[in-house]
Amino acid sequence: MSVDHAEQEGVSVVSLDQATLRAMAEMSDEVGVLSAYVTLDPQTRAEPATKPPWELRLRHSLAQEKDRLKETGPRAHYAAFTDRLERLRLDLERLLDPAAPGQGRALFAGVSDGQVRTVSLQVPLVDRVVVEPQAHLRPLVAAWSAAGPAGVAAVSADEVRVIDLRFGWVEEVATVAYEPTTGESRQLKGPAAANPAMAQHSPPQQDLFERREEDKLLRFLRTVGPRLATLSKEREWEHLVITGEAHLVQAVTEGLPHGAEAEVVTLSHPVATLTPPKIAATVEPALEAARQRRRRHLVEKAHDAAMSANAGAWGLGETLDGLQQGRVAHLLLHADGQWAGSRTPDGRLVPAGEVPPGVDADAMIDEADLAERMLELAFRNGGKVTMLAAEDSAPLVDAGGVAALLRW
Repeated sequence: MSVDHAEQEGVSVVSLDQATLRAMAEMSDEVGVLSAYVTLDPQTRAEPATKPPWELRLRHSLAQEKDRLKETGPRAHYAAFTDRLERLRLDLERLLDPAAPGQGRALFAGVSDGQVRTVSLQVPLVDRVVVEPQAHLRPLVAAWSAAGPAGVAAVSADEVRVIDLRFGWVEEVATVAYEPTTGESRQLKGPAAANPAMAQHSPPQQDLFERREEDKLLRFLRTVGPRLATLSKEREWEHLVITGEAHLVQAVTEGLPHGAEAEVVTLSHPVATLTPPKIAATVEPALEAARQRRRRHLVEKAHDAAMSANAGAWGLGETLDGLQQGRVAHLLLHADGQWAGSRTPDGRLVPAGEVPPGVDADAMIDEADLAERMLELAFRNGGKVTMLAAEDSAPLVDAGGVAALLRW
């Protein structure tokens, strides 16, 4: 799914996809990039004449960041940030507006270059304000890992409805209708069974007609597979749920091309009369189970590859080497992990306490947020990232919470 830009008064509203994450990984500013995250709870009622709690949290965090820059940064940076906040006043009001769509929202703005991007999701995000040289991506990556793009094919005898699920949003994106036979009599005629006592005639053969129609329907459903595979690739679905009556689901599944990128999950649950939100609720337990299986499989695959000296990295040092060589195809991080590191004068990242040969230990520079640097390197080199919750990341403990699948 390509980046969807809707320019609104100088603000670029973007859909969250891999292209968006790569573009944001490239965001930088000589003064800093403001990354502001907020989660709204419309059920929380503020007292009359008071601001809602999510606005109070964001305003407080912005004030703290402003004070930090005043105390620790160059005066010119503090002045630029103060001026930028004033110019972002309307953008921040839109970010906090309870009437606007989305529960979890984020705003990214270069302090000096004028670039502003916003993202709106229907899932919670953290409440966080960060001003760093690059955009702060970790909350978005966590949301992708937990509730990223998936597709649903709701199959019935009349049509296949295709639904896109991502970050709490539900959208019906295509409908492929089945056109039954028209102009053919449902009363098919055939020769009567031989009986000398009865005159020859052509009795109704309703069952034969229905069998033929069933065969036509199943053949049609098998032709839907390539369309679903194309949509899966375009929309970056990691999973495709196919649901409906069992024999109809089987026909659609049989028509999928070999090597389709999305993992297929099949359910025997008639959904012909359900709305898209009801369909989403119906498939959610099976979809979440499939996501957990996939996350665990990725960790096991990385471990096995690393242990066999194949295309895998296990632990912080190996993973950093792979990232900086552009070899990481898929980075795996514990969602709550914290990693300490430093960089050499020429920019090479190493785990804390390590000093590469030929480098003076006193010349090493502490890296405040090694997780963000790993995310940036992965996305800039076209890799994917999955962040694993505690229940999925137990095998990662031995690797210090970080591993990777490598390209070579």
